[in-house]
Amino acid sequence: MKTPALAFAFAVALAGMAPASAQQAAAVDPKAIKALAQIGEKLRSLREYTVSADVKTRAPMASGQYKDFRGTAKYQVRAPDHLHAATRGIGFDRDIVFDGRTITVFSPTQNHYARIDAPGTLSTLVSTVEQRTGFRMVLAQLFTWDDQAKLLQGAERASYSGEALVGGRSCAHYSYKKAGIAWEVFADAQHLPCKLAFVDTRDTNLPGYDAELTWVERATLPDATFTFTPPAGASEVGWDAFKATGK
Repeated sequence: MKTPALAFAFAVALAGMAPASAQQAAAVDPKAIKALAQIGEKLRSLREYTVSADVKTRAPMASGQYKDFRGTAKYQVRAPDHLHAATRGIGFDRDIVFDGRTITVFSPTQNHYARIDAPGTLSTLVSTVEQRTGFRMVLAQLFTWDDQAKLLQGAERASYSGEALVGGRSCAHYSYKKAGIAWEVFADAQHLPCKLAFVDTRDTNLPGYDAELTWVERATLPDATFTFTPPAGASEVGWDAFKATGK
């Protein structure tokens, strides 16, 4: 099965950097560019926290058909190098545990897991999992958020649309478009994302996602949070076998 569309969130930021025309420049609001940098600064300031997401996504399947999913993702994080993730119902179920030295990916559906030594930071975790399994973590950009202003050269649109309510919170609404990819960011007064949305308008099926986020900025997470204990009957497999299952 192919990875659901939300795995490609912010892929537009890595697209080719064509020079902006005068019309494009007029459609780019500096406030919308600055907002992405402020969000990145805020995310990098967090130390021990949790973020939960209610996610709706439309994703391409191996059959070539598209399917709508609704599920959840929860991350427990101790920056810069500890993370426990759990995703459910978004086309796949996964647990990912990282203690700064070892990454464990667990499939509760098949009750098997794979481990790999990968000392480093959360960026190391994101890139290693993707390279070894072809699976990009849900909302991975939260842990690798760079200065998006530099990556938005040539954008067709970067705009501020005012305030919007997200889950009862007042959040600034920004929208962006580049090379047929459109995405939206809602951020609260502290520059934490309230909601992220993405759609690939180049595909007539409009694959994409919508994720509403809830944060606990100052969590107290026990060390055991970042230790993987195999459930009863679970078997360890190689990463190649894990990649092949897609379940």
